[in-house]
Amino acid sequence: MNNGKWTEAEISFVTENVGKMAIEEMAKHLKKSALAVKLFLHRRKINIGQTVKRNILQEMLKSKFRHPENFMPNRKFYNEVGINQMRWWDLYHGRKPLTQEEYISLAEYFGITMQEAFDARQLNLFNTEDDER
Repeated sequence: MNNGKWTEAEISFVTENVGKMAIEEMAKHLKKSALAVKLFLHRRKINIGQTVKRNILQEMLKSKFRHPENFMPNRKFYNEVGINQMRWWDLYHGRKPLTQEEYISLAEYFGITMQEAFDARQLNLFNTEDDER
């Protein structure tokens, strides 16, 4: 054990193997606890396994912030939007879908207009892989 400090080799091992290996396997290989690996992934905002098709919350954050990964919600934010901390991170990582009430509450909090909200929810049917390059 190295008192919780992550070496560059450990960081690259985890980032290369996330999704390929189980957290417990990575922890055993690194001689760390599974909780330490989970917390590392959480701090680095590395998604373990997204379950929603489109992460609308991520799209909403990208439309309002240049670097949405730097948005750090606080207790006042959670109270104003009516979402608890655990629910927020499930939504942020795409593990659970947004409800309509949560979507409206977040749009109001971030000052997203109805047009921006509508645009964020629409699928872009005309994008192809060639257009994205």
